[in-house]
This record gives sequence, structure tokens and C-alpha cells, in this order.
Amino acid sequence: MLYICLRALKSGRNHLKKTVIYFFSGTGNTWWVATRLGEKLHQYNHQVTCHSIETLMNEDVIAQLSGVDHIVLGFPVYGSTAPRPMIDFIQTFPVSNGRQTMSIFATQALASGDTALIISRLLEQKGYLIQQARHFRMMNNLHLPRFKFYPPKNDQRSDQLLAKTLPRVAGFAQEIATGKKHITGNNPLSHFLGGLQRRHIDTMIDKAGAELRVDAKRCILCGKCQRICPTGNILHSQDQLTFANKCVLCLRCYSQCPTAAILLGEGSADVHKYPRYKGPGKEFNVDVLIK
Repeated sequence: MLYICLRALKSGRNHLKKTVIYFFSGTGNTWWVATRLGEKLHQYNHQVTCHSIETLMNEDVIAQLSGVDHIVLGFPVYGSTAPRPMIDFIQTFPVSNGRQTMSIFATQALASGDTALIISRLLEQKGYLIQQARHFRMMNNLHLPRFKFYPPKNDQRSDQLLAKTLPRVAGFAQEIATGKKHITGNNPLSHFLGGLQRRHIDTMIDKAGAELRVDAKRCILCGKCQRICPTGNILHSQDQLTFANKCVLCLRCYSQCPTAAILLGEGSADVHKYPRYKGPGKEFNVDVLIK
């Protein structure tokens, strides 16, 4: 199904620029930026549609790109690169004629290195003209025994961070509307941090994914984790849940389990020490990521 960020409601305007936003979002942060970006672009006479890539087939993308004026790709930072679903999406993305403009954005909790720049180069190899490559700080969702970053907040501190990020998203929309070039991360420090993180990220994700398990005493077999998993990694058999080997560490099941039954490391059973991130804002509903 198509999730529409916003579309023009009035006829008789000046020519509407057709913009399409493709995003992958594990716990909602990238969805929030994509949605706010669509709203801001509407103010610049853009007709915007916004798609979660996990809902699309290749033929859908080809049809959506017909007559498009501008393309935006958004994803969370995973060790200074994009998550595997977005990398796979880019690999199958149509080749451009060398004139199609595109913007890239990534959401981050801490240092992102040269993430957006590196991913933009993959699209340049396919013939796209990258006008912007931006990073946006959002609430951390990764606080595990293996990755002890600062704990996520599900209170007014999350709302305050969203309020700080919104003007930067508005600036991003203005850059897209005016064609202003803005490439983030093209400096020696960003390249150093990015290269250092990319060297180990795949191994770290595989090791963390192998630690997934379900606390049978907490699990109510509601099926939510299966329904929202972007890779179909969670299996239900004989009244128990097991995990395959396709985890991309999006943390969606871990964050959204209503009883905190999904664990990533033994220490993660302590929900006070390892709180689960519930998404950007009180109105967030994880179902928007899969529709």
C-alpha cells in the first residue's frame, strides 16, 4: 500500500513539481523526517508521495518514477552506511539518464561520518544528479548490552528534539525547492569516522542479530513482531517464536513488543536499564511503516 505524505488539494495552481520520497525506517525516526519533509515541500508547490520501501515491488518503483521531477531517499545511519534493505533497494533502483535530480538524507543518533555522501555516490554511479546529502539528529533507539549508547527517551525530551530538528528539515525542503547544493560529510574527519565504522558494521549486526531471543514468560503470542518485521525473520511454530538469520537490526520488534518479551542480550530483560524506544512523538503508530 502507498502511504501518502501529502498531495496538492487545489487545482488551478502553477505547475506542481512531482517529488517522490522513498524511505526505510526501523523505529520511526526516518519516517518522521520524510513525512515532515513532504509537508514542507508542499509549501513550495511540490506534489509529494512518500513510500516505505518495504511495501514496494520493482515494477511499482518504475511506474512511480514516470514523469517525476525530483527523488529523495531517506534511511537511518547504520555504522556510517545505510541498512541492508536500503542498500538492496538502491542496487535494484533504475538507471538514470544523467539528468534526474535526487536528494539523500540520513537520520542519526550520534556521529554519522560521511554516510549520506557515501550512499549518494552509489546513486551517482547509476546516473543520478545528487543535489543534497544531509544528516538529521533524532532520538537514539540503540541502547543494548552490546551497544551502550545513551538511553532513548519517550517523554518531553523526545518532543524537544523533534522541535529542534523541524527547522532543519524545513531548510532541507527549501534547498530542494531552490536547487541549492548541500553535501554533508565531505571532509577528512567524516571520511575517517565513516571508514572506521563501516569496517565492522556487518559483523556487529550479524552478532547482535544472533542474540535475539524471546522470553517465553513475557510473550503473549500476539503476533505483532511477526507482522512488523521488514525481513520476515520471526517464525511462529508450536506456540513459540524463533528467529532466522535475516535480522537487519532495525530494532522494530525489540522496541514495539507490548510486553518487552524480545531480548537482545541477557541484560536487555531489564527494561529500566534498557528502555525501548517507542517512536517519534506520542502519535506515532508503527503500522505506518508497513502500509
